[in-house]
Amino acid sequence: MARGWTNRYSKAAGGAGAVAAAVLLLLAVAGWVLFAPQQLGGQAAYVIVNGNSMEPGMHRGDLAVVRRADDYRPGDVVTYRHPDIGHVIHRIVAEEDGRFTLRGDNNEFFDSYHPTRSEVVGRLWFYVPGAGRLLWHLRSPLWAGAILFVAFAGLLGGAARGDAGRTARRSSASHGGGQPMGTISKSWQDVLAVLVAGAIGFVVLAWVGFGRGLHAEVPAERTYTQRGAFSYEAASADGRIYDTGRATSGEPVYLPLSDSVEFAFTYEFSAPYPASLTGSYQLVAELGDPSGWKRTFPLGEPGEFQGTSFATSGKLRLSDLINQIALLEGQTDVRNDRYTVTIRPQVRVSGELGGLPFEGEFDAALPMSLDRTRLWLNSANPEQVLSPEEASVFAAPQRVTNHVRLWFIEMPVLAARVVGILGAAACLASAAVVLWKVSRLPSEQRLAEAVRIAGFPALEPSRVVDVASIDDLERVAERIGGVVLQEVRADSHVCYVRDGDVVYRYEMPRFDYGTERAA
Repeated sequence: MARGWTNRYSKAAGGAGAVAAAVLLLLAVAGWVLFAPQQLGGQAAYVIVNGNSMEPGMHRGDLAVVRRADDYRPGDVVTYRHPDIGHVIHRIVAEEDGRFTLRGDNNEFFDSYHPTRSEVVGRLWFYVPGAGRLLWHLRSPLWAGAILFVAFAGLLGGAARGDAGRTARRSSASHGGGQPMGTISKSWQDVLAVLVAGAIGFVVLAWVGFGRGLHAEVPAERTYTQRGAFSYEAASADGRIYDTGRATSGEPVYLPLSDSVEFAFTYEFSAPYPASLTGSYQLVAELGDPSGWKRTFPLGEPGEFQGTSFATSGKLRLSDLINQIALLEGQTDVRNDRYTVTIRPQVRVSGELGGLPFEGEFDAALPMSLDRTRLWLNSANPEQVLSPEEASVFAAPQRVTNHVRLWFIEMPVLAARVVGILGAAACLASAAVVLWKVSRLPSEQRLAEAVRIAGFPALEPSRVVDVASIDDLERVAERIGGVVLQEVRADSHVCYVRDGDVVYRYEMPRFDYGTERAA
């Protein structure tokens, strides 16, 4: 029964070791993607702040970690290569003709050198206050990246060495003439290494997450179109003058035959984005002369609308225009052969367009001319002025969810914080449980996992050293790189570790493996 249980335990330990190695490999890859320096083909660069130009954000001796980005915009803190003084970390304030203008947050002047995009090393990812002082003596940002990467890769190397040591010990046992049942299992060490590496990875993820805001403002553009339609008509004292018996859009209105004109205007707003709009309008007529004089007449009452369209109308009394002209000419002795009459809807729109706050106006106008006898449409293209259309673009900062990008994986900052904290806590809690269980593992159970041999040659008493516990025997095996061998006797178990001509021995009463496993 003892042999079967030990074989099954050894297979399970081997499977756990393979999983541990795979997880460690993934963590090592993640460490490389996150922290590999650009000098080694990675995306990160490490800059020790030397000066006070970025205070109060960063101070002398801070370690700044920057990463390459696809695009750099005003407001980004970046590091660039200055041809004379080396690497400089400042904030972009403008971009023109492919070159950036930068300035330190604590400076009142702009940098004299304007780097190109190819001279920008990367955008600030995060910084560690005071960490640069610890690395100052290395004088090379390359070593900073190497230290962070080795923190990940070292765990993988430690596990690999453990596997290699166990392989060597199994080989030693097989060449010693015994019948190997499996080495003392170290799978808990592999699991502990995986948990520690996972905790480090999750802490880094949380650190990056808390180093960024939950939201970011990015410039966004929205296109939209505003359309209008003017129309007018005037009753005529003699209907024979017009085909329809009255003056309509595009036709002149004769003052001796008509005393007023009815104007109408319809409005429509369209965009390829959801729009929630409200607005106001007022149809007016502006009477003016060539010198720039202007007098405004409201046509109808002002109104408000909700949505993307409205219609309004108003009446213009021609006698009001004639009286105003007579007043102007009587007071100024100015005589004009012709005056302008412009019909305007005065549209103002506000609300939300495509998730962005929006405000706009529609500057439509129907130009007309007035002389002593008639009012007519003053345009070589009547269809265009009767149906005005305006396509526009507006830009506004858009509040978006900030993300953390880990190579090809991207997650919201809030998710990175939660996953980082919970993941680190779970890994550390699991590591504590592993250590607690190992501390409570009976020495008899560890003894059952040793290598059993059919017999052991007799030795001189002076060459045998008895140890106090199985733990002491394991430490001797670890120190000399040996393997623990077990001899099963009728009334006891005897474990040995050979070191040249000296054998270290631990002996204890027989342990019932079947009973222990069932328990």
